[in-house]
Amino acid sequence: MTPIEPTGPTPDHHQYAFDGDTRAPAQARDHVREALGSWQVPEDTVEAAVLLVSELTTNAVKHTRSPRIGLELLRREGEVEMAVQDSGPRPVAPLRTILTQAGDTWDENGRGLGIVHRLASRWGTAEAGTGLKVWAAIDTDGTR
Repeated sequence: MTPIEPTGPTPDHHQYAFDGDTRAPAQARDHVREALGSWQVPEDTVEAAVLLVSELTTNAVKHTRSPRIGLELLRREGEVEMAVQDSGPRPVAPLRTILTQAGDTWDENGRGLGIVHRLASRWGTAEAGTGLKVWAAIDTDGTR
């Protein structure tokens, strides 16, 4: 694990990098707790953010062979945005399509995206080199 912190012009932006192995989700959860705690984000919002990042990081580890996984945390007025970046390969279908196809079934694929969809006030993806950056925002004022 190689924490890279803080970056950007303010302490409201943190970046981290992890080995792309099964330890990455736990490391990401720890960094989210620490950063959001230092930002004095309400505890229920911290727990929701921890779950979101855990799902995003687990997906990156499980569905790619990325040697490194990146985590970015950004605090803005009324929200925290979290982004997890891998180095590929990209999914065969857009993540929103995978989410729709999984629905409420017990299929192995798509359940984590369902959690992201339900907890995040907004979420999306962006191409990132050969990989994908998946981001989610959560309101810090208790609204969805």
